Amino acid sequence: MITPRPRHLLPLLLVACPRADDAASEATAATQTTTTAATTTPSTGALTETTGAPAAEWVAALKLGVEHGALLSVWGPNPDEVYAVGGQLGPDLSRGILFVHDGLTWSESPLPEGTPALNWVTGVGGELWVVGHRGAALRREDGLWVSHETGVEVMLWGIWGAAPGDVWAVGGDGATEDPTLLHWDGAAWSFVQLPPYQATSRGLFKVWGSAADDVHIVADGGLTLRWDGAQWQEQPSGSSIDLISLWGRSSAEIIAVGGRANAHIARWDGASWTGETFLNPGLNGVWVDGSGHATLVGAQGTILALPPGGSTPEPEQSGTFLLLHAVHGFDGGPRFAVGGSLNQAPPYVGILLEHRP
Repeated sequence: MITPRPRHLLPLLLVACPRADDAASEATAATQTTTTAATTTPSTGALTETTGAPAAEWVAALKLGVEHGALLSVWGPNPDEVYAVGGQLGPDLSRGILFVHDGLTWSESPLPEGTPALNWVTGVGGELWVVGHRGAALRREDGLWVSHETGVEVMLWGIWGAAPGDVWAVGGDGATEDPTLLHWDGAAWSFVQLPPYQATSRGLFKVWGSAADDVHIVADGGLTLRWDGAQWQEQPSGSSIDLISLWGRSSAEIIAVGGRANAHIARWDGASWTGETFLNPGLNGVWVDGSGHATLVGAQGTILALPPGGSTPEPEQSGTFLLLHAVHGFDGGPRFAVGGSLNQAPPYVGILLEHRP
């Protein structure tokens, strides 16, 4: 691992680092070849930028140079409307980026002046939200991204909502400060006091729910919290391993992923969490389709497939050693994975992989 860990990157560095020679050379190549503009390729036909594989494999659909940075989240309501967010960081720099996919190509979308690096994007009842550094929270309004004051300056790592007037955002510096939980009631963001908990945590990383009265949060130190519609309560994960992200398809079927040197996969069955650690590199992102099939992504370009009810993840070839931070898809395809040279010091380069059936 890189030491010391920069505070602004701590959750990204909780996973294993890529092989230094491969990842460094790949990041250098991306910087040299894409320093003036993003390289975007139509989604139709065979893409050969990374692996030379046919469209049924993971291929690089978008490569970003240092003028853009890395991508940290991808989400969309349908295959013809997908959003990817991220940005560039440096000692005195935090600049956000947002790309939109129309089913054929990716194009950059303008953001308000001064938007910092963005960490997560999601849709809530027809609305779109993104959150990021310096407590940033932006909503799509009349075709424009509008910033809304959150009252905090910490990094916001995740956002999820049951309805436009019931949205949760989570964050924290992951190092020294207390975790942060915010709630949007349709008009304003407010700070939410966390309940007492036994785990040691300095940052809430992601939030996901199956309904307004069934919302889960994962965090460093193995902390997991659940909202039952009336209160937040700790739900012991059974481990102190950092959990970075989660996704599910019902109140009784949720998968959380994390780990540092090795992958950790945890499952919620509606009553409790159970987990297992694997020899694969640490994981950052997970998406579960309607059948229960999960796609997991992480360090060293790791992509794993976990079948419904399965206990052993199977690797998929990504064609990259760059760190993959998030994944999203649609039943029947396509799937998208995003990341970049996030295991190294900035400036970053980014990548977006696409898999079509």
